[in-house]
Amino acid sequence: MSKTIKAIVYERHGNPADVLQIQTEAWPKPAADEAVVEMRGAPINPADINAIEGKYPGRREVPAVPGFEGAGIVVEVGADVSTITKGALVILPHNIGTWREAMAVKANELVAIPPEIEPVHAAMLKINPMTAWRLLHDYVDLARGDWLIQNAANSAAGRAVIHIAHELGYKTVNVVRRADLIDELRGEGGDVVLVDNEKLRDEVKDATSGAAIRLGLNSVGGDSALRLANCLAFGGTLVSFGAMR
Repeated sequence: MSKTIKAIVYERHGNPADVLQIQTEAWPKPAADEAVVEMRGAPINPADINAIEGKYPGRREVPAVPGFEGAGIVVEVGADVSTITKGALVILPHNIGTWREAMAVKANELVAIPPEIEPVHAAMLKINPMTAWRLLHDYVDLARGDWLIQNAANSAAGRAVIHIAHELGYKTVNVVRRADLIDELRGEGGDVVLVDNEKLRDEVKDATSGAAIRLGLNSVGGDSALRLANCLAFGGTLVSFGAMR
């Protein structure tokens, strides 16, 4: 009996619970320039859900396999492949459809990762950490000791902002919706963690001793975004991204 894999597939856009199905497919065979990657981890990001719903920019043709990012082990290489070796831990290219057990991928599109990194961590390196890095560099020229503020601070992107900002010497005000997240995010390096409420501006001012906050990162919108904007110094920049509302 030939070897098979399981893959999650949707044949129409809509609510994931309604349109996703598991299909059995043949084990992938690599072309001369391809490698077969056996998946070790593939996260579920908000963008994945949006893509299934048909709401993500660049609407995908169906049928499709969801999954924007993931990591796996190279288990077979094509005859012409010299850029990657069997046994390597790799990150998959964007938008290939990672919610499956294995796939054949062009070898030059794979990114090898040091083997000491856990596969589940490698699977989440491509989107949220890069988003956080660009949020911290593309809009306001921050210096060590400068403050920034963000909502949805417990999201994957928010946690990446905390860690990267800490390494760069920036100070973060992190706004969350639940008090039980305060100690956790402080433990990850968040300088100030506050629960979103109507008195947020005053609480931020007290917690930062009135420091000028020139960068705000908003992925919630609505009233939360307005409260974030009210915490910024004159001339500050509010960057809206994502769709966590």
